[in-house]
Amino acid sequence: MKKILALFLVLSMTFVIFAGCNKTPSKETESTTKQISSNVIIKISGDTFAEDFSEIEFYEALDSIEGIFHTKNTETNEYTLQMTEDAYKKLKDVKSKEVLNGFDEIKKNSENYVTEIEYNEDFRNIKVIADREKLPEGSISIFDDTVLKIISQAMAYQIYTVEGQKLKIIVICSDNDEVVFQSDFPIVIE
Repeated sequence: MKKILALFLVLSMTFVIFAGCNKTPSKETESTTKQISSNVIIKISGDTFAEDFSEIEFYEALDSIEGIFHTKNTETNEYTLQMTEDAYKKLKDVKSKEVLNGFDEIKKNSENYVTEIEYNEDFRNIKVIADREKLPEGSISIFDDTVLKIISQAMAYQIYTVEGQKLKIIVICSDNDEVVFQSDFPIVIE
């Protein structure tokens, strides 16, 4: 009787072991793992935003895109954005359109010297074509209003990228390609 009981227990345990090994993961487990592995995380200092840009506007802009989750650490004044790859692409697209609209406004302003703004996909390399006759007297500096507006537009896009902020800007005259201003801006957000 003991031998039969022992044999029954051994067979039962063997069956349980093989049944457990054959189990396939559920669809929920697979999709959860896939979603976690495709998330993008960006940390933004709350000090990055201008005083006239409210936290409400920040959250409304993010809430308009599905798949972005955001939190704020009130001790460090840091926002953490976690999003899917699709949401990240959509966020970059929305922010890119905002930059392009800003560039268009700068070009339409008849009082400034900008005739064209050339840029790469992530606004890290910007070339401003200037009308020599409208250039301010003296030299252009980082404190030039037009240069500051262009830089702020590009940086406003780059705070939402995982690559961080970095910008090279050059201003040249349209008549002879003379460089009248050039600078790099390695910005570090802590």
